[in-house]
Amino acid sequence: MNIDWLTNDKNSAVTIYYNNITLSKKAMMFFEDSYGVIVGIDRDTNNLIIKKYNKEEYEKEVKDANNVHKIEIKKSCGRINSKVLVEKISQILNLDFTNQTSYKYDATWHTGHKMLIVSTGGEK
Repeated sequence: MNIDWLTNDKNSAVTIYYNNITLSKKAMMFFEDSYGVIVGIDRDTNNLIIKKYNKEEYEKEVKDANNVHKIEIKKSCGRINSKVLVEKISQILNLDFTNQTSYKYDATWHTGHKMLIVSTGGEK
């Protein structure tokens, strides 16, 4: 017998709606102690990058507070509410919310850089 046992492990997932970015429970766990996040696009891969800052890092490293977004942490998910941010992302990634209400992607946490890498090349 050659059995591959299936696990209940869920991947971190990020869903982009027309007005917010929602992180699955597994993805939002990395942001529970964050003071804010910055969001960017890796121009080489078109992956979405969400980097967290705790309060100390924020005070030392952040030069422009307008670039930092609040992340709302709930029991079941995390959420970055910003229609303007999503509009910028949708222009770069060619997301069309007239025909589709959301776009869901896998994400992985990069411990060294304290950032979530959202793999936008392979939509679920």
